[in-house]
Amino acid sequence: MRTHLLLSLITITILTAFGYAEPAESTSKPSILITGANRGLGLELCKQYLKQGYIVYGTARKPEKATELQATDTIILPLDVTSQESIDALAQQLRGKPLDILINNAGYFGPNPIGTRMDAIWTLSREEIENCHAVNTMGPLFVTKALIPNVQLGKMKKIINMSTCSSMLSRKGGGAMGYRISKAGLNMVTVVLSAQLKQLDIIVISAAPGHNKTDMGTDMGNLLPSQSMPQLMKVIDELTMEQTGGFWYYNGKNLPW
Repeated sequence: MRTHLLLSLITITILTAFGYAEPAESTSKPSILITGANRGLGLELCKQYLKQGYIVYGTARKPEKATELQATDTIILPLDVTSQESIDALAQQLRGKPLDILINNAGYFGPNPIGTRMDAIWTLSREEIENCHAVNTMGPLFVTKALIPNVQLGKMKKIINMSTCSSMLSRKGGGAMGYRISKAGLNMVTVVLSAQLKQLDIIVISAAPGHNKTDMGTDMGNLLPSQSMPQLMKVIDELTMEQTGGFWYYNGKNLPW
């Protein structure tokens, strides 16, 4: 008996050393983590998934200022997706906890307010392009890397990267350069991750939420998050491994890259 116990402890120690998650906490509720949950689409997703009975983890760079999120039953966690230290701290907080769904929603639009051309090539700054890339491309990549053990513990095993129709190469026009380039990069992250994580039975897709009335989308949006997000949730719920690596509109339409 003692020998068996000792071997078990040694096994757990070895697995922990190599980054594998500790045994999951027993729960019958599905769970989801949504980055950038303090406003807009992320906030609406938290509200909707709570209604469906999920354990909802929502991240914010400044949780103390996320007053609307605090008014929900979301478990609020600090996260700056541009900081590896912050990502590592999040992974440590969630160690051993299953995540059925991970939605990489946190995003940064860049220096192109509606009606201006601040990101035209003659005024574009390297700093702003790097900021877009850090949040929209590298952020989801390294958050996903850190939370793969948690997704493996979940039953649904789905990762959603929030992209945009403006990332499609067929879309013409020259606005929102940093945003569009970084989201096109995110789409390639989806393609590569879907191929690598398929062996772990993890589904990875990009999703375009439509033009919503949010702080980022402004009042020019033709959708309300309360309209678009339930439809996107239906798409997520119905995802199968045959759809991994794809690009989907919030209403279920398959989009070209």
